[in-house]
Amino acid sequence: MASYNRYSHHARRALTHAAQLTTRFRHSHVDTAHLLVGVMLAQGSIGYEILYALNLVAARAEPHLATLAPQTTAAEFADHSPTLDDALALAEDESARLGCHYVGTEHFLLGITRTNVGNAADLLRLLDSSPEEVRQRVRRTITAGVVEFNLQAAKNNARFSELSRRVITAAEQMAVAMDHEMVSLGHLLLVLLRERRSPISALLRKNGLHEAALKQALEGKDSAAMTSIVQVLEKAIDQAGRLGSHYTGTEHLLLTLCADADGSALLQQMGLKPEALRQQIEAMTRGS
Repeated sequence: MASYNRYSHHARRALTHAAQLTTRFRHSHVDTAHLLVGVMLAQGSIGYEILYALNLVAARAEPHLATLAPQTTAAEFADHSPTLDDALALAEDESARLGCHYVGTEHFLLGITRTNVGNAADLLRLLDSSPEEVRQRVRRTITAGVVEFNLQAAKNNARFSELSRRVITAAEQMAVAMDHEMVSLGHLLLVLLRERRSPISALLRKNGLHEAALKQALEGKDSAAMTSIVQVLEKAIDQAGRLGSHYTGTEHLLLTLCADADGSALLQQMGLKPEALRQQIEAMTRGS
């Protein structure tokens, strides 16, 4: 099976949904049909769009999924079935064949339909579709050059400090847990606030950033909080270079938020003053 680190943000969401479906229906293992419906639930993903175009939607699929395996006293966290692991391995192979640096929901669909392992083929038949129909639609979408939101390319840049990597990873984990379509500035800011190993956490608290207000903005999908962090990460690397730093730390992440139009708008909405923050960060950096 592919390293979880190679999975796109949406692929991680689909796997999370698959596990939740297994628990809800009290099935003993997460199988390929659970993953198929998990992709149907991962709105914003390539896989979701492909399945939606074929009228393969969760509202239709879930009643059938519930009957595809007997109910058990399954543990809260069910294991993968061997057939699901086979499908995930095939998804990794499909990604490699296509020269992709990530495994996304589109590759999940290719893996599921490549040899029809597991019970996804049964579910597709119940939905008046077929593995081949799904596979052909995926191929056409990939040929059109569509790619999935994926944070790994930015996160794997060697210039991020270990603490910055932890912050970015925690932001993505938060976005997956909240089933948000992308990792956003709001997730990043909330993790920076919570990460007490970084002096940036104390700085944000001193300037009046309240966790409850930021959580509320994220839960309500406030537009200021839901802008993708990818562009900010790229700018942070440049920011660190301009300051003569050989690494990109959490201080550079916050400096970039202060300078970025969307980041500045979010900070102001949370009651902070970006310019005052910038001056404090620069003073703190000079004193270190």
